[in-house]
Amino acid sequence: MPSTTFYNLPAEKRERLLSAARAEFARAPYEEASVNRMIRAAGIPRGSFYMYFTDKEELFRFLMETYSGMLSDWMGAQLARNGGDLFAAFLALFDFIQANRESVPFQELAAILHRNRQMQPGLLLEGLRPGAVLERLRPQVDLSRLDLRAETDLADLFRLLAISTLSALTAGCAGGGRSDQREHLERVFSLLQRGAAAKPAPCCES
Repeated sequence: MPSTTFYNLPAEKRERLLSAARAEFARAPYEEASVNRMIRAAGIPRGSFYMYFTDKEELFRFLMETYSGMLSDWMGAQLARNGGDLFAAFLALFDFIQANRESVPFQELAAILHRNRQMQPGLLLEGLRPGAVLERLRPQVDLSRLDLRAETDLADLFRLLAISTLSALTAGCAGGGRSDQREHLERVFSLLQRGAAAKPAPCCES
């Protein structure tokens, strides 16, 4: 997390640095993103940057957590509109992001996902803190729609749905057709809902 010194900065100066960071992470993959380019764009000394953040990784994680909060808000709205249906809400979230992809927050997030598409979706997801998002949204989930048999089932299912949705969005950013990605996401969700294990054949009556 950023230092207290960062939070004590004037809001305009904080946003100037974060805006420069978002632009840099959208411009280049994480490994190639330059702290020097960020601080030049933000107009702050290099030494000041390290008073705010330990390193580039901490800044990237902070930005991803910021997006996590946004996604949590959007997901909460989709759960409310879909009566707590987790599968329907994730599909609606995919549609919502695609429909609003021209707005600045979506463009920034899409660009960062696109530049870092070589990362495993699970690694990107870690920065979005799915566990914290689920804890916030848990009261909105209609558990009666789910076949949960263990204490960790909901968290595991939420993570699988989030990874699948993030993968579809990332593929769309990389040039995959939006309709194709949605159809693929629907098939994945259908598979998760029905299960893939063969059903035992009914016993014959003697």
